[in-house]
Amino acid sequence: MRRGGGQARAALVALGVGGLLVGGLFGCGAVGPQDYGWFGDRGERNLTVAGDTLRVRWTKDLTAGLEDPFTPGHQGSPYTPVEHASAGLDPRRDRVFIGSSQGGFYAFSSSGRPLFRYDPQSGVEATPAVDEWGDVYLVAEDGVVHALRGRTGEVRWKEESPGPVRQAPVLTEDAVYVVTEDDQVAAFNRENGEILWTYEREVDVEYAIAGHAGLTLADGTLYTGFTDGTVVALDAADGTVVWERPTQLDYEPDGSDALRFYDVDTTPVVTEDTVYVASFLTGLYGLERSSGTVLWREPMTGVTAIAEAAERFLVVSSADDGLLVLGRDDRRVRWRRNVDRGAPGQPVVAGATVLVGESQGSLLALDVRSGREKARIDAGQGFSSAPAVAGRYGWILSNGGRLMAFEL
Repeated sequence: MRRGGGQARAALVALGVGGLLVGGLFGCGAVGPQDYGWFGDRGERNLTVAGDTLRVRWTKDLTAGLEDPFTPGHQGSPYTPVEHASAGLDPRRDRVFIGSSQGGFYAFSSSGRPLFRYDPQSGVEATPAVDEWGDVYLVAEDGVVHALRGRTGEVRWKEESPGPVRQAPVLTEDAVYVVTEDDQVAAFNRENGEILWTYEREVDVEYAIAGHAGLTLADGTLYTGFTDGTVVALDAADGTVVWERPTQLDYEPDGSDALRFYDVDTTPVVTEDTVYVASFLTGLYGLERSSGTVLWREPMTGVTAIAEAAERFLVVSSADDGLLVLGRDDRRVRWRRNVDRGAPGQPVVAGATVLVGESQGSLLALDVRSGREKARIDAGQGFSSAPAVAGRYGWILSNGGRLMAFEL
């Protein structure tokens, strides 16, 4: 939960403790393969796999360099770092990039061979973006954007954004776009990091759910949601507003004194002529892409993430209702599944399978048509990050800092 524009955090819909930060574990900059003795691998300890859909290929413990038993994240510590970053993938060059709340950023081959490590001097909760040349754009939690050579980790440029960032950057041919936890969007020149424009939404809310919507780019327009419940479309060229849709106006007071969270924290899904988003309080929306006009609204509460699936399905994660699959056209619920432990994370659809993590439980593989459980992986500390998938291979970072490579 955030209060007064996002200063205080308490994970209401995730694992109870926010991401624990430990800075300065290594010297700033890239380090060569000869220095990788600290990389640990806990192997099969506390790792269980059920079902035949998922197979663990390898694991890497990204907290193995923490030798101080009093350091948060150490095996002897009572605190478990909550990891939100997903892996950035470069299948063409056989590279996997991942950041940790502990402050490190790592590159591996798909087989688990360490390539380089980099210290951004802050925790990392955002998924990195990889461009067509194999360079990688990392945004640390302190808001600094790092443009790195994907082969070596060499810094091309660094630039500060207007606030803390926990969502993936978005790339175009000329620009890098980020959205901050403080309801600002910034565009950077991809070549040198120069700030091109910023957009700031003045938000006056007392309480908000932890987290923020990411950016979605479609045909030169950026779509995102804000803490006050407004969905905004921005011209990617100059940051001017194309349209705004205030979902908070759809709330009908019930006379109670309960706290109300108006946030739109779902990263928009744009398909054909519709933008799909959700307000934590007022429900799931289909908005007209060109104008933001409400095409329909399904009143459900607690929605935190949306994904598109084949055959015109939407996969929805809700803190109140678990995981649901709905028809895009009729919004009829095809199936619903309660989450056993914690809250469901960002669902990822891989063919006929939905992959979703439980914040205090397992990585689940579910049949997209029926919700039948195909397989699960349990690492003992839950999953708050989303899996990253390329073909039949996937990667996910567990709470506590274990990177797991799996095969579908």
